[in-house]
Amino acid sequence: MIDAKIQGAVTPLVSVCVPNLYTGDEKEYCTFNYSELPQDFGDNLPNAVRYLVQVHWFLPLKVRPHPKKRELRRALLSVEGFTAPDIVDASDGEGQHYVYEFEAWDGEI
Repeated sequence: MIDAKIQGAVTPLVSVCVPNLYTGDEKEYCTFNYSELPQDFGDNLPNAVRYLVQVHWFLPLKVRPHPKKRELRRALLSVEGFTAPDIVDASDGEGQHYVYEFEAWDGEI
């Protein structure tokens, strides 16, 4: 469920968005990963899941990231249960790399 929500928000802006590792040839793409934390305990059992999510946007060095950088933030924020992402610039000499970090909630365990 969380994978589909992330991909649904990202793919209108970046056509390739896959979990964990992308091994294709596209120059611009996103990957994502997350940790799952049980929440909202009752009778010693979790009733919800909190996700700590990272969406990684990769693109070539000479491509201008604005305004898509902000559009990706707005797209992720528009998903029900997603918090506002922090953006970390993890770019290096190989290319641009922006990490969107946020929390997501799911009431189903």
